[in-house]
Amino acid sequence: MLSPSTKASKSNHSPAQREWLARVDRIITSNLKDTSFVIAQIAMRLFVSERQFYRKLKKLTGKTPNQYIRKARMLKAREIIRKGYKGDLNKLAKMVGYQRADYFSSVYYKHYGVRPNEEIKNN
Repeated sequence: MLSPSTKASKSNHSPAQREWLARVDRIITSNLKDTSFVIAQIAMRLFVSERQFYRKLKKLTGKTPNQYIRKARMLKAREIIRKGYKGDLNKLAKMVGYQRADYFSSVYYKHYGVRPNEEIKNN
């Protein structure tokens, strides 16, 4: 499973914490394409308040929910590219939950240090 908590799950977390993170990862992964997906939806599915979700995720991963979701989207985008994606950037951006290809490209560049269209071309 594509998971932004891979490193976190290998640390000294309890089995209950690892399961909680796995649930978070499943929720995020199943909603990556949804550009209107918000943190409140994750919290609701976990039966906690947004604030509780924020605090627990930050404590376990060191990332805010937005950072965590962004990392999941970047991991998925890179996975798609590395599997030989040859489509256009707009379509790829939408596949990982971004409405605007220029913003997606900017976030991808900040995350990986290379533009996604360069990776698509060189793959």
